[in-house]
Amino acid sequence: MVRTNDPVRAARLPQRRSTSPGADRLKGFLALLAILAIVGGVPYVLLRFFGTPWPDSMPTKSMLFSELSIRTVLGIIAFFIWIAWLHFVVCLIAEAVAEVRGHGLSPRVPLGGGSQVLARRLIGTVVLIAAGAGVSLPVASAVTTSGPVAPTAVTARHSAQESASSQFRQTEASSTILSGSNQQAKKTTTGVRTNHDHQGQVIKYTEVRPPHGRNYDCLWDIAERHLGDGRRYKEIYDLNKNKLQPDGRRLTNPDLIMPGWQVRLPADAKGPGVHTVRVSIGDHTTTNETRTHTTETRTKTTETKTTAKPKAAVDHRTEAGTNGPGRYSEQGSEQGSSLGIVSSTTDPGAKNVKPGGPNVTAEPHIPGTGTNAQGEPAGGGTQVPVAAPVAAHSGISLQEAGIFGFGATLLAAGLAIALKRRRGWAQGPGPKAAGQRQTEIDLRLAADVPTAQFVDNSLRKLGADMTQLGRPMPNVVAALVTDRALTLVLDPYEAQPAPPGPWQAIAEGTRWTLRRGYGPAGEVDAPAPYPTLVTVGQNADGATVLIDLDTANGIVAFGGVTNASRDVVGSLAVELATNLWSEGAHISMVGFGDDLSSLSPSRLSYWVRLDDAMGEVVRRTEAQVQACQRRNAASVAEARMTHPDAALWGAEIIFVSAPPSPEEQEQLNRLAADTKRSISVVVVGDVLNAPWRFVVDEKNQAVCRLLGLEVEAHSINPEQFADLVQLFDAAETDARDKRRAEQDMPAYEYSAMDLSQPAPVEVDLLGPVEVDARGTIDEGRIALATEIVAFLASQDYGVHPNVLAGAIWPRGISQELRDSALDHTRRWVGVDAMYADESGRWMLNRSVVRVDWDVFRTLAKQASMVDDPRGPLSTALSLVHGPAWSNLPGGRYSWLAASGIERRMVESVVDAALRLAEASLGHNDGNLARTALQTGLSFSPASEELWRATLRLAAHFGTTADVTNVAGQMYAALTKHGAPRGPEAETDALVDELLPGYHRPAQVA
Repeated sequence: MVRTNDPVRAARLPQRRSTSPGADRLKGFLALLAILAIVGGVPYVLLRFFGTPWPDSMPTKSMLFSELSIRTVLGIIAFFIWIAWLHFVVCLIAEAVAEVRGHGLSPRVPLGGGSQVLARRLIGTVVLIAAGAGVSLPVASAVTTSGPVAPTAVTARHSAQESASSQFRQTEASSTILSGSNQQAKKTTTGVRTNHDHQGQVIKYTEVRPPHGRNYDCLWDIAERHLGDGRRYKEIYDLNKNKLQPDGRRLTNPDLIMPGWQVRLPADAKGPGVHTVRVSIGDHTTTNETRTHTTETRTKTTETKTTAKPKAAVDHRTEAGTNGPGRYSEQGSEQGSSLGIVSSTTDPGAKNVKPGGPNVTAEPHIPGTGTNAQGEPAGGGTQVPVAAPVAAHSGISLQEAGIFGFGATLLAAGLAIALKRRRGWAQGPGPKAAGQRQTEIDLRLAADVPTAQFVDNSLRKLGADMTQLGRPMPNVVAALVTDRALTLVLDPYEAQPAPPGPWQAIAEGTRWTLRRGYGPAGEVDAPAPYPTLVTVGQNADGATVLIDLDTANGIVAFGGVTNASRDVVGSLAVELATNLWSEGAHISMVGFGDDLSSLSPSRLSYWVRLDDAMGEVVRRTEAQVQACQRRNAASVAEARMTHPDAALWGAEIIFVSAPPSPEEQEQLNRLAADTKRSISVVVVGDVLNAPWRFVVDEKNQAVCRLLGLEVEAHSINPEQFADLVQLFDAAETDARDKRRAEQDMPAYEYSAMDLSQPAPVEVDLLGPVEVDARGTIDEGRIALATEIVAFLASQDYGVHPNVLAGAIWPRGISQELRDSALDHTRRWVGVDAMYADESGRWMLNRSVVRVDWDVFRTLAKQASMVDDPRGPLSTALSLVHGPAWSNLPGGRYSWLAASGIERRMVESVVDAALRLAEASLGHNDGNLARTALQTGLSFSPASEELWRATLRLAAHFGTTADVTNVAGQMYAALTKHGAPRGPEAETDALVDELLPGYHRPAQVA
């Protein structure tokens, strides 16, 4: 991990609050001293100077008519002081007992009045001694304009009432509330769901008001304001007891609530300030389709955008002030879907089915009902799959193969692609990466590159189609990704256009869905319409949930437990810096203790001071403002689609490690609300005026009550950050090392003379992995069997079954399941093609199985032994059929991180292409040289050696226009596949020599 001696940089997420735990403890100790002074000091003074409160002797009749002395008057005053002291002690005892029992306000003491109020405040302040020590609170600021402040370590303690085995919904547990005319109790859960919502339930909450003068909001006032009876404060307390709040505290005392807390209300609450969110019914037989949720009310003011654009403004309305539905409220009742999206168990090819294929009928998505099969929810959504034997389907479960424990498939996919780009021409790990192999194995296990490509291409195609049809892009709040569909959750309060086919509008147009089999077949060359779309986590249905930071139009705050929030925000920053659809985006991380810019140098930067970062962001986005004015565009989102330019319209995302000052918050909200600047802001810690406020607990459960969203959040902790940085640094070193490894002959040299005849079993590794076997196998076992055969094909001398199991099932598998999978694979390829020798090592019979990698190495070796190598090299390169190891299924082939075969293949193919081109030029055969170089580039598009050779070839045989065309293709390929450091100096120098004055395109990561 990159660190400095600067105390600000050495601290992780220094934070700032108006009151610190130290101040709370000081107030508590002062209140305790005041109580001790009153309880013990007052009696001491009275006894010391006035004696006991009772007389020393029995009073006589003459005392009533005698002249009053000064001593007698003082004695009478002392007596009443004794009475007042005793009354106050009774109030203190009543308040202390109520505080210890935790049952709400104490019973009213007769004639209590101000005495009981003072006693309550003193007891409540004493509680701060324990609260300041037991609650995780941010205490310092390193990101404000006032300059660096030394960080203070903070911790989080769990409440004693929390069970260590508490389940998934700790932050917003399932609750029983009364709703409807029959007042029947129903179980409700919050969360963005993936299926069709047949029923709904309403959750209401309000925010604790800030103090007005010396008057502080309390549960009694909230109950009186929204329930009509202050005595119902106990119902509110019961609903919110021990709930985590955005500032990291929990409600444990009904007398201690803080401004900005989000307090759950009973179902009959009403009035200005009540937020209403519709949630789904907790049902074991059905799950519910994605709902966009809305607040009916919100009294605080936020700056919103007034121009129509895909960047929606969060409009907050109150119950008292509107008759229509509020923003993010339920827009009607959605019916089920008749589109039969079956499970992968009953239809393994469901995700790949294409319209127009055999036995495929493409029907419109008409509301209806679905079927209820095991593991399959009603209406065609996605449910967490039923556990199945590993050998029957796949080596691992993607639900368990998260990058570091969670199913962060899109996050890991972005990192895996960025890692491959960092290696550039090498593509695979080199010798420098040996120390980080386990990190890369974990990364490849988690990465689901095909799903990331599906999301990226689908969104780009949607943007291109909408632009062609002249329709504005929809306002997207969130997106859900399953193994079979992509669903966009739209802003229900904004009028949305109709979607182009094959997208289908459901839920009265508030959601658009695209079945995976109907997604684009290849790469889409179009701008990415939602560059700030980022993964938050997984919901209860196992769907990956993404939110569009741009739609918030202001600060997105992640409060709650500070350490957990920090790790979640770090995950967001890393994904936006590496994913496919955030091209041109730039991430500014302010005040964080770890400099992560080495993960993506062209897209991620580190700052110590917030004002410096904001100044740079404003300077860069000034070009967007001017470009919008020149093009008469109302917003960056509109111009991004109509005037594509990834470098110009790139999004700026600012990540701040602590809540900024009020002045900085106002400036950040104003920048994020500017339609002609693409700026988003994410803050660690609670920000009261943030449009979206997330609460993250110690178990990484994230809740946004405004959106009705609850997920198991993705996160990356400091140790994992350090591992990733080391892995990327090693990849950078390997990419700069151009030395070639010695290529050995295959252990089983296969005759190349029979290539015209098909072999009994053929294994292709020089491109997308393919196995052409003669047996039969269940469709669900093909992916696993193909990986087993590919692994054995990469081994020249066979492997022990335990080594094979560790490679194919790195998370472990039983011997019975392993042997079953090997047996299925052997029957597929043929019992004579795959076998275990006398020592138990599994291998392929190369006399029956033809591996193109073996043939390639044989031909390359033969070419080095003859005077004219064109024949063997041409035959060898004819075996190359696409990019190396492309289209791999998610969560598989993690053994490539340790084998090194990717790099060896690239080295061999590049060398063969260069040798054949050189030999062809020696015979003045430009066509063969061009074919050789093009074949090499199809396998390794980031090889600058091949590109330089292609430039020289074009200059030798072609015209200036040909050279210019090749240069444009080269820079485009290097931008897409090359390292973020840009072209090598030798490449630029060659372009300058061949094309003086050539204008290079802007580098877009």
